[in-house]
Amino acid sequence: MTGIMRAVLLSLLCVPLLALATASDHAPKGIFAESFLDIPEDVRDAAKSRRRLIVFFEQDGCPSCIRMGRVTFADATVAERLKRGFVLLAVNVFGARDTVWTDGVSRSEKALGAHVGVRGTPTVVILDEKGQVAQRFVGYRDPAAFLEILDTAAPK
Repeated sequence: MTGIMRAVLLSLLCVPLLALATASDHAPKGIFAESFLDIPEDVRDAAKSRRRLIVFFEQDGCPSCIRMGRVTFADATVAERLKRGFVLLAVNVFGARDTVWTDGVSRSEKALGAHVGVRGTPTVVILDEKGQVAQRFVGYRDPAAFLEILDTAAPK
């Protein structure tokens, strides 16, 4: 097998793997918090450290989600602002992990996305210290636009 044929074969094998990528796969290590997705508990933990919770609803292969991970979350100013004032969690809208939303009901990630009304990805929901929605938006935001959102939604 020639080098060119090998390269083509390898690239074809990698295409399906790229389709399964998410923002959390492409974001800098440590940007997304580890969680059992018990949102009331995550809200309380964030509030104890004077931060707010951001729930980032994404899906495998979503170009805008991946761009948020590669561009927006990789921006040094965004990363610092997130670290200082927020806890960022990823929820896959087609995922099967168990979650608990602010209403205390246990649901799969997929059912949670439907419950919260996610119609497109990424959908970003920022919760205040009481678990109330402080900000919500759908779609890609570049670092400057995302910083404005974080400034508006920052803990007071």
